[in-house]
Amino acid sequence: MKKILLTSTLLVGMASAQFDNVGTSAANFLKIGVGSRAEGMGGAYSAQVADASALYWNPSGIAHITSPQVVFSSFNWIADMKHSFLAVAIPARRGAFGLSLVYFDMGEMIRTTELAPDGEGTFTASDFAIGVGYGTKISDRFAVGMQVKLIRETISFSSASAFAVDAGSQYVTNFYGLRVGMAVTNFGTKMRLYGTDNKVDVDAYEDLDGNPDVVAHLNTDEWSLPMAFRFGVSMTPVGKNGLIKQDMAEVTVNWEYFDPRAYNPYYILGMEAKIMDVFYIRSGLQFKFMQFSNDLSDATNANEFQDAIDSEDGFGYVQNMAYGFGIDTEKISYVPVKLRVDYSSSDLGFLGMVNRITLAITF
Repeated sequence: MKKILLTSTLLVGMASAQFDNVGTSAANFLKIGVGSRAEGMGGAYSAQVADASALYWNPSGIAHITSPQVVFSSFNWIADMKHSFLAVAIPARRGAFGLSLVYFDMGEMIRTTELAPDGEGTFTASDFAIGVGYGTKISDRFAVGMQVKLIRETISFSSASAFAVDAGSQYVTNFYGLRVGMAVTNFGTKMRLYGTDNKVDVDAYEDLDGNPDVVAHLNTDEWSLPMAFRFGVSMTPVGKNGLIKQDMAEVTVNWEYFDPRAYNPYYILGMEAKIMDVFYIRSGLQFKFMQFSNDLSDATNANEFQDAIDSEDGFGYVQNMAYGFGIDTEKISYVPVKLRVDYSSSDLGFLGMVNRITLAITF
């Protein structure tokens, strides 16, 4: 119990160690959830996760892996952007090691300047984060994990880099599969853009004729990473060891508190039903507390939508729904590969729906 209290205090302390990044954080691609299993439950996954995708949600989850595993997903994000995630976890004599890679491609865009507002040429922008993690069981019920990662953002000929740490823990009780998980992610250094795009020609002495321009560098500000704190609870009330005994089906219910530091914390309720150890059905609901307006439903474009949010009509909860399903071949004897295929669809509100497909291979 002392170990749990010590770890909880450490994680909460880390979450309080940096200032709130309200609208001022960099590397926001790190906020995009990974894995269709987790996203099918709205992101309520930090207590339940026990596969390679734990390197994103809660690094302590890889401590439960008993065989090498690879998780991969790639999907279209909003505005023709593409998000890809790859995670590999390998068990060791004690604990497990993991490697994760997140790549976010914003594609090709038209370059506009004050002299060419209609555009001249194109440029590209992309982000990536690569991390190395380790998770281990302190006891048969308590696991801890950590991941160190390099984060880099690139736009045109400028880039910014940072280092970050993810840390988490999980505790498994003997009360009908009750699990408690918590994690702090993206705790690290700040980012500052450097590159040839920052170079400008400046006349240092405008009052003098004939002096040549000199090359100067624009000084850019530092921006914090999108640090976040998660606390989750997972329970299996229906199943072989559940409150309701059932051999053919298993139902897991997850609840999660998520503090993204950049805006109001919110709650997530997720559910997963497993049928015959092969088929999965999932659903999730996010409860976000935000300012609302009676004109919100009448907004027809981004400006009207923002004006409605900024009005002072009141406050209320916005509910974002997610659902998903999957199939796992591990228990199918005539299938040689242990493969899990998951699909999810998440409601992003005004931004529409995002669909994901994830493959998990266990060797």
